[in-house]
Amino acid sequence: MSVSLAGLLLGTGCAGLYSRSPRYARSRRPGTAGRTEERPEPAADKRQGRLGWPVVGTVVQSFGVKVHPKYGTKTKSQGLDIACANGSPVKASYDGRVSFAESFMGYGKMVIVDHGEQLHSIYSRLSEIRVSVGAVVRTGETIAFAGDTLHFEVRKGGKSDDPELWLSRR
Repeated sequence: MSVSLAGLLLGTGCAGLYSRSPRYARSRRPGTAGRTEERPEPAADKRQGRLGWPVVGTVVQSFGVKVHPKYGTKTKSQGLDIACANGSPVKASYDGRVSFAESFMGYGKMVIVDHGEQLHSIYSRLSEIRVSVGAVVRTGETIAFAGDTLHFEVRKGGKSDDPELWLSRR
């Protein structure tokens, strides 16, 4: 009995290609059929808990999923919103190189600093940017000025992480 490619996709989605067609099959080592491979936990990054706070202010929205009290809708905050005085200096949270410094849809004026080893900090809702792409910045150096609220994110390996795990205690 031959199964057509269209029929396979309609019936199983793309998973059907990977599980039935040898051309698209996932490779497995001999003797591992049906078992999942244990992946070691990544080592903790020595920079966790050591990044400097980017601005003086009060956290008004934390990282994570929020549920609207009236409508029950869920939204995910990718970072922290820090209320601050309009025009407050925004400091680099750690040494790095500026990889982005301009407006970005949905974020307004934004700066991204690459700290190496797939760690990035993102500063947005800025009133003014003081650095350019390629600039090397040091911890505590002014890179921008905030509006009345700074949005700050930390990404490790391209995924959002809770910035409060990375920032030093105040």
